[in-house]
Amino acid sequence: MKYLVFSDLHGSLQGLQLLKEAVGFEKPDVLLCLGDVLFGAYDGDARAVASYLSQESTTVIGVRGNCDHLYDEHVLGFALPEENTLVYHGHRLIMRHAPFYVPTNPGDVLLYGHTHVKSLHKDAGAYHLNPGSIGKPRDGSPSYATIEETGIFLKNASTHALISHEEF
Repeated sequence: MKYLVFSDLHGSLQGLQLLKEAVGFEKPDVLLCLGDVLFGAYDGDARAVASYLSQESTTVIGVRGNCDHLYDEHVLGFALPEENTLVYHGHRLIMRHAPFYVPTNPGDVLLYGHTHVKSLHKDAGAYHLNPGSIGKPRDGSPSYATIEETGIFLKNASTHALISHEEF
């Protein structure tokens, strides 16, 4: 199974195009959305984003961002809780929108967005992933990540080039 992780799309049409290309290139089984989906971009089109994500055949699992609203779940077709936790090959994937602290076990993966700045590192045995923003990056380039059986891969959304990775 392969996860594609993205955050902070903010309804951006350019970001939506990059997401579509990433889905076509990576062929993930599941999309993990870390919030701020529909609103806030200068080139925003919430209807186009909602239409794509609600009709996407790939399963979407999300969390609510600070720019998301409870009623967004109805247009998107997937839930936006404050936190989501999944288990993947023995790794607990803990999803929230903003950076956070929780007690972790070795191998846990903390997934968050909000800052629009990509990062991937390991601390005390736990992995920390912020895929950056695919719609409104604050660090120069749009990005996303994949989580696969062998590890976590942070990629440039424009070129799909590997930026960083951590092996499991």
